[in-house]
Formats: sequence, structure tokens, C-alpha cells
Amino acid sequence: MNNIRAFIALDVSNTIGIQKLQRELAYDAAWGLEASPVKSQNLHFTLIFLGDIRLDSISKIKNKLSELQFEPIRIIFTGIGCFPNSNFVRVVWVGVDGDSCKKLASLAEQVVTKMSELGFRQDRPFSPHLTIFRLKGRNLKLETELLYKYGKKDFGWYVGDKVHLKRSQITPSGPIYSNIFTVNSV
Repeated sequence: MNNIRAFIALDVSNTIGIQKLQRELAYDAAWGLEASPVKSQNLHFTLIFLGDIRLDSISKIKNKLSELQFEPIRIIFTGIGCFPNSNFVRVVWVGVDGDSCKKLASLAEQVVTKMSELGFRQDRPFSPHLTIFRLKGRNLKLETELLYKYGKKDFGWYVGDKVHLKRSQITPSGPIYSNIFTVNSV
């Protein structure tokens, strides 16, 4: 195997508020087995998805990531949303407050710039969100009342101080992420 599936992300270490939200939302929404909560060890903010990369490109990616200079970012989790829309939900996510959004966007821009020097492209504009559920059923909705109930609520905070090059292995029981390389904040 000469390729791996990879992305660059900021892991989430304080997951207590997120886990509580997952339990409450699963109960309130009554999705049952059609909704899979993201495991706490897999919670992260994707800065750029690299896709299938050649193993021989990892050292170049590590070198570029080593050039990153960033301060620790205090991230406040606030509000929920969904993709693609509330009438056909595939992903439920938690957002961040305005200051966190600006700082994460700045970090993502740095990472994307470094990766573009190696030929990687960002498919869509960066939008900081933390995926907390993946849904598989037909016509699953996120009711307006739930969007309102959780829409402006805070769910905790943490300090992001490490950027990781991560490997993603897709398995029948869900993805397995492992860190290949880590860059610490200054």
C-alpha cells in the first residue's frame, strides 16, 4: 500500500460538555440507531482534508507543517447546526464563538497556504465546526425546536495548542484516526 487517507486537524481535548450535549440531543431527537455519536477521541477541527496521499509525500508535509507558527487558541463551543440542511441531516455539528472562529480560520489559512505549496487544494472555504453526530437514516430531520433550544447555548471550551497530521482508516465500526506528526503552538 503506497497511499493513506490523511487530513490536518486540531484535536479537542475537553469533551465533557460535548458528550453531555450528545446524550441530550440523542434523547431529544429520538434518532435511535440511525445516529452515531462521534467518539470523544475522534473529536477534531479539520483544517484541511488531504485525501489519499502517497507515503513518500509525508516527509514533505511534515517539513511544511514544521514551519507553522501559532499561539494556543481558546475555543468556546457554541450553538449547533447540520449538513446539508435541517430537513435531510447527515451531520450534526457544534460551532464556535466569533473570536474562536477568527483564530481557527487564521490557523487554517496558514495550514492551507503551506499545503498549497505542495499542490494540495482546499475544496471549500474553511468553516470551523465540530462534527458530533453522523446520521444514516432516510429523511432524518433536526427539528426547529432543537435548533432553537441548542442554537445559542455554550458547551464548554478548551485550548487548542497542537496541529496534527492524521491518518484516517475507515472501518465498519467507524473511522480510526492516528497521529502521524504533531506541531505544538509557540
